[in-house]
Amino acid sequence: MYKEIPQVVLQSEIVKGEAGYPHKLMGFDREFEKIYIQGDVGALEKCVAVIGSRKATPYGIKIARLIGEWCSEYGLSVVSGCARGCDQASHEGALAAGGKTVAVLGCGADVIYPSNAQRLLRAIAQQGAIVSEYDWQTPPAKYRFVQRNRLIAALSELVIVVEASIPSGTFSTVNHANDLGVSVAAVPGSIFSSMSLAPNRLISDGAYCITSKKDFLTACALENIDLNEPDNILVEEQNNLLRALRAMPLTPEEVARYCKINIQEAVIRINKLEAAGKIVRHSGGKFALLDYGKVEE
Repeated sequence: MYKEIPQVVLQSEIVKGEAGYPHKLMGFDREFEKIYIQGDVGALEKCVAVIGSRKATPYGIKIARLIGEWCSEYGLSVVSGCARGCDQASHEGALAAGGKTVAVLGCGADVIYPSNAQRLLRAIAQQGAIVSEYDWQTPPAKYRFVQRNRLIAALSELVIVVEASIPSGTFSTVNHANDLGVSVAAVPGSIFSSMSLAPNRLISDGAYCITSKKDFLTACALENIDLNEPDNILVEEQNNLLRALRAMPLTPEEVARYCKINIQEAVIRINKLEAAGKIVRHSGGKFALLDYGKVEE
């Protein structure tokens, strides 16, 4: 009924106290006595959970992917449940950026679920880890997915909610995080979108509000995560692109020529700057500075 993930990565069964057992799980008396892992055990250190609705909007998908990229840029593993929508988008963002990501399943770590995630789970097993507290070949069950949310929270230094309605299963992970003393952050959205009801409510109740990369880094610092600072060359590359847009709006092709990079790289940088709110899209496929004042050095 369920296909097994091909045995192309290391399978591990790690008992509490053994080498490689995640240090964040050591404080539990009776839970997580053994965890089952496919992939890199080291991916379970320095984790940030990125969670949200299965019925995410394009906005939610874009933000989840972006946060996955940010985590990878700073050496953090993205933890999520590999569900459709925000979960899968965060995994994909981390993988695309060359980082590590961890899928926590409500079934055996060798079971492909959901069915649409076969290729994604294979990539996660190769570039990160698939984790479960259930024995190999355990089939998925609704109650197990509720239980696995506690493991997502327990592995994480910070839980970020991207999109979710009210009521929502996302609150299960949030409640576990609150019980465990793990801080919660959320991404605000339109008051007209049902998918933004949960994060907006969480922010109103005191969750950290993430509206930019700076907010993301600050939220991570609250959890005392030792962030790996990116090379200064990344800052210089960003400023070089902003200088190109200082005089007039440009197309991605024009940006590529000015910065002497290929069109794919130009689009990636433009997307990141647009998501960060530093540039805006104009008519004719052109982009321009949001603020035509001095570019920060």
